[in-house]
Amino acid sequence: MVIKAIVLDLDMTLVNTLPKFLNILRECALKYGRSLNNDIDQLLSIYYRDPSLSEVLGDLSRNFWFWHECWTLYSIRRDYGEVFPGVLDSMKVLRSMNKRLVIATGRELECPQMMNELRYYGFTEFIEGCVSLGDLGPGHDKLDLVKRALDILKLPPNVVAYVTDHPRDILLINGLGTINIGVATWARDFPTKFVIKSVAELPRLIAVLDGASD
Repeated sequence: MVIKAIVLDLDMTLVNTLPKFLNILRECALKYGRSLNNDIDQLLSIYYRDPSLSEVLGDLSRNFWFWHECWTLYSIRRDYGEVFPGVLDSMKVLRSMNKRLVIATGRELECPQMMNELRYYGFTEFIEGCVSLGDLGPGHDKLDLVKRALDILKLPPNVVAYVTDHPRDILLINGLGTINIGVATWARDFPTKFVIKSVAELPRLIAVLDGASD
């Protein structure tokens, strides 16, 4: 079946944001008595084992409002990340292929608070919506997030691709019925047969998947 829409993760999939955010995280954690002495590469390595960073944050890792505070500070500072090479071109091509695009981010921050950032990256002209864990509130995970994206699109999962850089995201939603695509920004092993090096390769893969359905 032809793919009609693509749900895109944001951080480390479309944009190299985590190195800058992790510096904000150090500041936030210190307020609560947690000192993060690991360098950025070490923190990224931990993140790709466990996105909650529980081994360095302890109980804070499960506190929605802690993460909300940190992402709010990141948004206020406006020291944004950098769009990965080829991402904007890929989004333009995908729209020319009549693919609908929605961003679904695991940030514990409401999407309206991210709109300046999304405009800064040049994403708003290509996407028709954004949903975040911040929109859903405490107690939700990436499965709930992707389900909400499907609600926005009003499409069945089997005509929607989900694209993310984190293997655990795909583990969580593997039973949903979406076509799941891993982006090997940092991690290399994904629980899906579709893995690309970057979003720059996404239009070609989508064209192949569309062709395979003919």
